[in-house]
Amino acid sequence: MRPADNIEESIKKLRYKTDAETHDRVLGNVLQALDKREKQKPGAIKPDIWRTIMKNTFTKIAAAIVVIAGILIGLHFAGNPFVATVTFADVIQPILNARTASLDIIIGSPGNQPVIHDDVMGSRIRRTVSNIQGPDIIIDLEQQRLLTIDHAKKTATYVGLGGLPDLKNYVEVLRNSITRLQSKPDFQVENRGVEEFEGHDYLVFVASGDNDTVTVWADPETALPVRIEHKTPNMLIACDNLKFDVAFDESRFSMEAPDGYEVQDAGAIDFSDSSESAFIETLRIWAEIIEDGQFPASINLEDVVKIGPKFDQGMKRAGLTEQEQTEVAVRWGQGLVFIRFFKGQGQWHYVGKGVKLGDSTTPIFWYQPQESQTWRVIYGDLSAEDVAEEDLPKPLSAEEEAQRNLAHLQWSKFEFLGTQEDLWHVTGSGDIEICSDVTLSKVPEDTTVMPITLPYKSGKLQKVTMGGVPIVFRQVEDGRYELEIPPARLSQSDTKIQCMWTLSLNALEKVDYGYRTVLKSLIPVVSYKLTVSLGAESNYLYTKTPGQQSFTPFSWNYKSPKMDFGSCGLLMQKRN
Repeated sequence: MRPADNIEESIKKLRYKTDAETHDRVLGNVLQALDKREKQKPGAIKPDIWRTIMKNTFTKIAAAIVVIAGILIGLHFAGNPFVATVTFADVIQPILNARTASLDIIIGSPGNQPVIHDDVMGSRIRRTVSNIQGPDIIIDLEQQRLLTIDHAKKTATYVGLGGLPDLKNYVEVLRNSITRLQSKPDFQVENRGVEEFEGHDYLVFVASGDNDTVTVWADPETALPVRIEHKTPNMLIACDNLKFDVAFDESRFSMEAPDGYEVQDAGAIDFSDSSESAFIETLRIWAEIIEDGQFPASINLEDVVKIGPKFDQGMKRAGLTEQEQTEVAVRWGQGLVFIRFFKGQGQWHYVGKGVKLGDSTTPIFWYQPQESQTWRVIYGDLSAEDVAEEDLPKPLSAEEEAQRNLAHLQWSKFEFLGTQEDLWHVTGSGDIEICSDVTLSKVPEDTTVMPITLPYKSGKLQKVTMGGVPIVFRQVEDGRYELEIPPARLSQSDTKIQCMWTLSLNALEKVDYGYRTVLKSLIPVVSYKLTVSLGAESNYLYTKTPGQQSFTPFSWNYKSPKMDFGSCGLLMQKRN
């Protein structure tokens, strides 16, 4: 089936009776056109540290978790395997000589979590985090000290970062790694030649050794690396938009408070306790507060960055005071040092997915301490014991894994569940007319009000139908609506809802290859697809295939429901 046929068939399914103006303007246009456990020591950290540091669109705890994650992960991570081959030497030479750098750090799969942007000059880093509109953050790695400057309140707050291993900026890590890993016996580099990535051609190298894999994308004309992806058994880090020897103004990295600003000392966060007990406290908090009684699917460090809002919800659910929330968040972050700077032999193993807190028979974590002949196993009740290697937990059978996956889904926590397909039509007026086709697979028994959230607050819901019949909706706040679903319709299976809404193209992030959009569904779904069509009157073209009027930049299917799928690029540009 041709792309045009797919679009036309989808539109036919979405037709409904409505006024001629809306029909022609939305559906008609698409048809024509065809995406840490140590209690807090007195004075170690002031209870209001995160109130002072993070006053922004995220809650205090969400922001605190992002900053803690950035300290534990973004500043210093395992060396990357490189080899100085003739061709690769050209690529790594700028890294060896660079004094300054600018880069984005993404922990985990791209698009599913905040992006940490670092400007680096020697031992100083100026940091921002996407979606956090807060103070300027400057980090002095040599002094292990952090300065936040709140221009709105005219305050400058200093925070110590105690007990962390030697911190290095990313460029220094690369330099050390190149020297350290050249001699590894299993070290190799694959030259893949030129490959396309997000609309651009790059030289691609894949280096591997010592259980690490690194992929490097370099500009074919300048031989400068622009993206590096580093994968280990327990972590995935991508460094994007790399730039070297940037001509920064040194004053941007000053650790001096601006004149006229109130100076505050928030003490220090002590990360020195990397013990098993500190880690067990982190697991307890994770299960008890964040996951509402069971252990998370994964504790890989990439999961830390995106956990902030969920952590905050758990804090509120537990009824903790603001001071208690701060203490809990700090203890949770301190315990992460155990796995972040793991000192045992080999790799640690976590299999807590779906296990309830208090289960004394199910192992969730095991590792082998240095110079030990036995292993340590932690169980679901957070007890721990020494175990001989031959008595370690066996891998789950396929049936056991399936049962545990099913338990972890927690479908009962959701009211409305389903699948969603979006058709975005770019018009000549600079607007996007969107038809979101939602098919419900689960509905509640005790409510007929269905809440939906648009991906952008600036989006405007225009019309909602079910089975071609318009239904009433009301706006709760910007981007959030409540739909009044007729009870008779909820009793049916395979219930389909069509939501027509509009969005300005200016709401999307403009990038060099076109635009980047967030990917979010209206309700929790197990399948999401985005198709974009470019109307002839819009004067836009699909740069990958200029003659193609529609394209599908994103499609996702999984068994666990979610609403946030990160972001994706739209390869579209104005016609000359």
